[in-house]
Order: sequence, then structure tokens, then C-alpha cells
Amino acid sequence: MARKSTVAGALAAAASLALTACAGPASGTDATATDTINAELWYAPSTFDPAKASASADVTVARLGFDTLLRQGESEGYIGGLASEWEATSASEYEFTLRDDATCVDGTAITPSVVADSFEYLVGLDDPGAQTWKNQAFGSGEPTFTPDDDAGTLAITLSEPYSQLLGGVTRPGTGIVCPAGLEDPEGLAAGSVEGAWSGPYTLSDSAAGVSASYALREDYDQWPAWESVEGEPAATINLTVQSDSNTSANLLASGGVDVARFYDSNALRFEEDPAYSTVTFASSAYNLVFNQAPGAGSVFEGDQELRAAVAQAIDPQGFNDAGLDGLGVAQYTVNAASYVCALEEPELLQGYDAAAAAEALDGQTIRLLIMSNWDPAADFLAESLRAAGATVEVSAPDPADWTAQMRTEPKTWDLAVAAENAETGLIHTSIARYLGATYPDGGTNVVGGDNPEGLDLYEAGMAADDPETQCENFLAAQRTVLERVDMVPLITDTHRYVAREGFATYVFSGYWDISAMRIR
Repeated sequence: MARKSTVAGALAAAASLALTACAGPASGTDATATDTINAELWYAPSTFDPAKASASADVTVARLGFDTLLRQGESEGYIGGLASEWEATSASEYEFTLRDDATCVDGTAITPSVVADSFEYLVGLDDPGAQTWKNQAFGSGEPTFTPDDDAGTLAITLSEPYSQLLGGVTRPGTGIVCPAGLEDPEGLAAGSVEGAWSGPYTLSDSAAGVSASYALREDYDQWPAWESVEGEPAATINLTVQSDSNTSANLLASGGVDVARFYDSNALRFEEDPAYSTVTFASSAYNLVFNQAPGAGSVFEGDQELRAAVAQAIDPQGFNDAGLDGLGVAQYTVNAASYVCALEEPELLQGYDAAAAAEALDGQTIRLLIMSNWDPAADFLAESLRAAGATVEVSAPDPADWTAQMRTEPKTWDLAVAAENAETGLIHTSIARYLGATYPDGGTNVVGGDNPEGLDLYEAGMAADDPETQCENFLAAQRTVLERVDMVPLITDTHRYVAREGFATYVFSGYWDISAMRIR
């Protein structure tokens, strides 16, 4: 979720484009005369290593450069990526047959051994981002990878049952790094290893914090079998960093960019114009999370009453209005209501009650951690807590530092705003933010709380073979999280990708895929 910036430079840029914004696409920018797509990122990538991708920009560019075993289908289910066939014989045993024509950019064949080596690299990293991808892909146990290059198959055996593996290996962070990249991890992270790429695009140029350009591989013929995608892939994709939504709208209207992503009402100006097409999807679920790590010094450790008071002090609709121009949708659990097995029991939430909140919060000091560029939302949260009598200290680092601080530096914050990815459809990964091992101990628990009842239910869901039993346990695990007030659901944002005439962008099963942008 990018936030509206009020810096002078952004306002000046918006003003300079105001006259052309009414005139439609600028002359000389006809899509039929170009092989380039100009798009935007809200933040600069902090790494080009897919296994270490954590912030949204890292994940976006990982999809361009690295292919995954499976991809999201256009309806429920998955379609082949690097795998042409797949089978789950149990929640602990899976087998993939790889397509026989996939290659790295340097011509190296992508064999089962290449895939296994890339996965071994991912699960062996001591990195918070990699831990997230590992747990999404393979669960909390230890995976064993057995490649058979002659047969073209890769067997994956798990030490702990994990029923969500197929969905996990669609995620960009599991993108296959080619042998040249594994030989030079530092160069991989910097994007400088020419032979590292397995996906459709390679990084051709980048300016730190400003832009990145990607070039289409001339030999690439590994596209997923999408049925609805029309047009030609761009030979060049130029990505520039732009955090101001007003400026993005003006650039899109003037032809300065070809596609732009919006979370706010700037998207609405294009809805009735036939020269633009829009796709929508749930992007992030915004939650307040309470630091309860033992010894971290958080005021919320062991104090459920104080956690409940914070929930009473925050009006979710006010947060929606401040951060999303009121375009977000109600959320009642750890992620979006559109997820399979998402709990929808509003009575478990505290409800907005400023007077009751003040009885517990008056005189408390709260360290609030939030991401940079979220100014209106941050101001709303801080002022809501101050109105209840609390002293609030706000920290707003860039996305990479925000992620690292929340996951691995519990002594630096008490309350954080977590943007949970709402595109994947994997509700269990959101539940695991509040259960089990913490990041320093190899898990993904960001609150550091101890919830053995919820953990037992979660693990029962992970081990279940049938969807009904999975849901029963996942729903019950969510109830324990909400009853303990380990987190407070705020809102789910609805993002809109708008493409000007001659360009197209697509959403598959709720997931926007940058590699499917097309010129048409």
C-alpha cells in the first residue's frame, strides 16, 4: 500500500502534468508503434534474489526474472510453469514432471537437479524473507528433494505433513535460480549475474532507488498456458519508482506510463473512459499486531486487556478513509474474506469504543512501527491512540527495514501495522504469523506469543488431506488468535491496475502477474 506523498517535487510534477491529463494519451505514444511497456513500482527493490524477496517491489521483479514450478490458473487451481505434470500422493509426498524445453538465459537446461539445487539454496538461507517462502512452499518441517534427471522428475518429501505445497510453489519467492546465480549469491542479489535468470526477462539496467529495466529473452518459450491473455509481451519493461498516486494518475492520463496501480480514488477517474481498462484484486490485508516476545520490553506482553483497548481505540472505517479513500473492504480475521477458510465472525472483534479504550491506555507509551509513505494512515493510528491518552512514538522505515525490524528486532517496537499479502489464497500462512516459532527460531510468528491451542489446531489443518477438515481446524485456529487479541483486523484494500489503450494487464485467481502485461 503506497501512501499519498506531499513532498514538493511530487506536487510540482502533478501540476506540470495537469494540462495534458485531460487530453488523453500524448502524441507519439501509440502502443502499435512501441515494443516497450512503462510501468511503476511504489518502492525500489532491495534485492534481485527471489529467495530473499520480502517487500512488494522485490516480489514483483522476482516474477519477471525467475520461473516457478506452478502458476496461478485463471480459475481456481494451478497450471504448469516449469512443471508439466504434478501429483500429491499424500500431504507429505509430491512429484513433479518438468517440461523438457525450459532453459536458463545462458542456455543451461532446467533439469530436476537444477530445480532441486535452487530449492536447497532457498531452504538453507538464514534470512527472514527466505524463511517465509520456505514455510509457504514446504511448511514447517524439513523437505527432501530427490531429482531424477533421466526421468525428468523431482520428488519432494516432507518431514511434516503440509497440504498446501502446490500453492506454495506458485509464489515468486520460490522462483528457480539458475546455477550461475547460485555460484555468486552476492551478484544474484545485485542483479549482476547474467546467467542467473530462469524467467522471461533479464535485468538490463537499474538505478538504485529510482528505476529498473528488463529485457525479454529472445529464446524464451516457457509461457504458462493462459487462455485469456491477448497481445504481445513487451521487449522492454521500464519500471520507475513512484510513490505518489496523484502523480501516477496524471502520468497515465498523459501517456507518461502505460499501466499504473492504484489503491485510492485516483483510479476512479479512468473507470468510465473506454480508452482505459481496469483489473481489480485484493492486494493486502492490514492488521495491527502486538509484540508479545518475552523479554522484548513491549507493554503488550502478557496484557490481553491492553491489547483489547488498542482494538477499541481504532475505528477501522477511519483507517479506511485515511489510507484508502474509503475503498477498502471489511475484514474480520487474519486475511481477506475472499480466502478459503477465512473466519467471518464479527462478534469476536472488540468494536470501536474510544471511552472504554481510554480507561486502559491513558498514560501508556506505545512504539508504533509502520512503513514509510503511509503518512495519512500512520497519523490516523497515532492520533487515535493519543486521543485515548497514550504517548505514541512512530517509526516509519523503508519496506525492507520495516520487514526486518518487525520479524527480527522485537526490542524496537510494541505495535506494528502488518500488510499481509491477500493475493495468494493461502490462509494458513497468515495464521502462522501468530503461532509457533518466531523468525529467529525458524518460524514466521511475528508477535512472539505462545498459543498452544491455536498451534495444535493449525497443525491439524496442515496435516489434513480433505478440504473440509482443513477448514474446520483453520477456522478454529483463527478464533484462538482473535480471542487472545494477538492481532486486530483493520481493512483489506482493493487495488486497481489501469492500462491505457493498446496495453493490457491480467489477474489470475486473485493474483496480479506482472509477467502477463501485454501490448495489443
